Amino acid sequence: MPSYYDDNYGHYSIESQDDVDFYFERQRTNVLKKCSGCGRKVRIQPDYALCNACADRAERGGDY
Repeated sequence: MPSYYDDNYGHYSIESQDDVDFYFERQRTNVLKKCSGCGRKVRIQPDYALCNACADRAERGGDY
């Protein structure tokens, strides 16, 4: 089972070809942006402000 990482979703495994196709479709629509949390340049969706790491940290109540 292939494992993937991106700044939208973090680490995950993909089991079906439909999910692999979805993953690559979403990758094509990413843009290079500065994360509002950590300041890193990341490839995320145009309407996202935080990378996955900062979003996870915020969900756990941490500062970003």
